[in-house]
This record gives sequence, structure tokens and C-alpha cells, in this order.
Amino acid sequence: MKGQLPSTASLQCFATSVETGNVTKAAERLCLTQSAVSRQIKQLEELLGQALFERVRQRMELTAAGQRYYSQIAPVLQLLAQATDEIRQFRPGHHIVLGIEPALASHWLLPALAGFTDEHPDISLHLMTDIHKLYQRQVACDLTILFGQGHWPGMQADFLMGDELVAVATGALLAKYGNLGTPGELVRYPLLHHTSPESSTAYWWRAAGLGTTEISRLPGQRLETFPLLLQAAQQGLGATVLPWYFVADRIAQGDLCQLGERLPCEGGYYLVADQDLPANTAAATCRAWLLGLAKAGAA
Repeated sequence: MKGQLPSTASLQCFATSVETGNVTKAAERLCLTQSAVSRQIKQLEELLGQALFERVRQRMELTAAGQRYYSQIAPVLQLLAQATDEIRQFRPGHHIVLGIEPALASHWLLPALAGFTDEHPDISLHLMTDIHKLYQRQVACDLTILFGQGHWPGMQADFLMGDELVAVATGALLAKYGNLGTPGELVRYPLLHHTSPESSTAYWWRAAGLGTTEISRLPGQRLETFPLLLQAAQQGLGATVLPWYFVADRIAQGDLCQLGERLPCEGGYYLVADQDLPANTAAATCRAWLLGLAKAGAA
């Protein structure tokens, strides 16, 4: 039948078999019998009209169709699991999902979160920190803190704080390659690049006059998150560019050295919410607290 969908049980059995490497381990993880898992996979293959596994020297290996199908359904199953976990914790009116970058959460929000809990013990705050999903708007949040110019169609955006970027490296690398007179001189160093949608290193190189193609051709390691970049820089693997708020304490402690001047960002962090956010909801209460926290920090 056109449009017929497989059962979630068959999808789980198939995906778990791929992830564990065989049907026996998949059965153990799913608390099913081996025959039950095999039967679900067989039913899935019959529905698809494709073999998903083949036996190679007494081992089960994915076919080309199986590899393609798994790559497509794995993200869907992950979203289903996440949605299920979130709804289990949901309390109408008192459960708030806040989207926030992990680095901003750890260095700015979490140190102050106890104060919010003390003031509003009846409100449960869930942090959504998958940066790719946040900026691609793939997940529903009551409130989201995004970096940008403040323009998100159909949404209310309140300015929270500006940002500055700073190039950093160990003292040993600074002694070897010298300090910076201009942002572009960072190219002398072994480089650590930020691969996030809002890339700190890409912003730095654009300010230095490089285009997208030139940036993509720069040598060096590429890491996805600020904590990974920080750790790599502290280990002397290269120089990188990080937000001032994230690395100021490490510079003060002498773990890293500032290279040249800080670079002000054109954009900033904004608190984004629906334009029609009701004033008497827990989300509105959380929004007011976040705005107050940002104002206190700027004072």
C-alpha cells in the first residue's frame, strides 16, 4: 500500500541491531527474544521490498539499502526519543524549555540558576543545548537565546548582551609565533577552527578580509564546540578564537594568552520568544528573570 509506514517496533529492532552489531545484542538491549527481533526485521524488509542485512562469513552486514535507510531513520528515532522524554517531564504551565548554546549556559546561566530556582520553585527549566538544532529551528522551545542581529520573522527578540571575540594560545606558542598586530596575522599560528553555525573563527577571518572559500582552505584542526576548542588550545595544539566571556578567566589565570586586541562582534545575544507570549505564564516569568540577569551583568 502506498504510504504505508513501518511500525516503531520494527524500526527500533533494525536500528538497535545496526548500533549493537548483531541481533543477539539488540534483543538484550530491547528486552526481547532474538527470534522476535529477527521477525521484526524480516517484516520491515518485506514492507520495503529490500534486504537490509546480508550474511558475510557468518556475520550480518548492512546492504547498501540498509545503510541508506539507517542513515535516514536514525535521526527520526532520536527525535521521537527526545520528544518522549520531554513530554514525560512536562507539567503544563510550569515546565519551560530554554534553548541556549552550551558554552553560554555553563558560563553565564548556570552560575545564576540557583537564584531562579529559589525565586520560582514551581517552575522547572529544561535546557536544550543542541546548537545545530537551535539555529536551524528544528526543536520547539518556549524561549531561545540566539546570537545574531535581532531579526527573526514572527518572533519577539530582546537584546541580552553583546559579545567580543579574542584570539588565544599558550605562552609557548606566543613566544614562538609572536603577538598580533592585526587579526589576519593569526594565520602564522597552527590553527584551531570552530565549525558551529555561528563560527567564532569564521567571524574573525571575515573581519580580516577573507572570503568563505579562503576560510575553508585554511589549514588546521576543526572542532565543533567551544569547550573542545578551549581544551585543544590549552594543550598547545594551536591558536583559536573564543568569546571573551568564555575564556577571560583562563587568561586571568595564565592558562592562555590573549593575542592582539579583542574583536567586537556586530551582533549580540538575543532572547527570542513568540510575539504573543501570554504575560501570566511561566515562560513570561522566566523571560523577565533572564532580562533582569542580563541587565544586572551589564551594570
